[in-house]
Amino acid sequence: MGLFTRISDTATEVKGHAALSKDIRKAVRSGDQEAASTFRTGTLAAALTTKGCNARGDEVVAYVEKVVAADGDGRRTGWLRR
Repeated sequence: MGLFTRISDTATEVKGHAALSKDIRKAVRSGDQEAASTFRTGTLAAALTTKGCNARGDEVVAYVEKVVAADGDGRRTGWLRR
């Protein structure tokens, strides 16, 4: 893998996780208690480290499980689709 490809891939990862982080903050500001209590991993950790990426993935799963338990369905999680 060339240097340009690595830089491009990293930029894509950071951009994607930054957009997800923005959506998470928006959900929290709108009063989504499940989002507020679940998401903790920062953008750079999620984009640049395996541990952070895995943690963000685990947080998404936990969030969906909490929403389904609270609402009876997962419709509220639609903002996670990109």
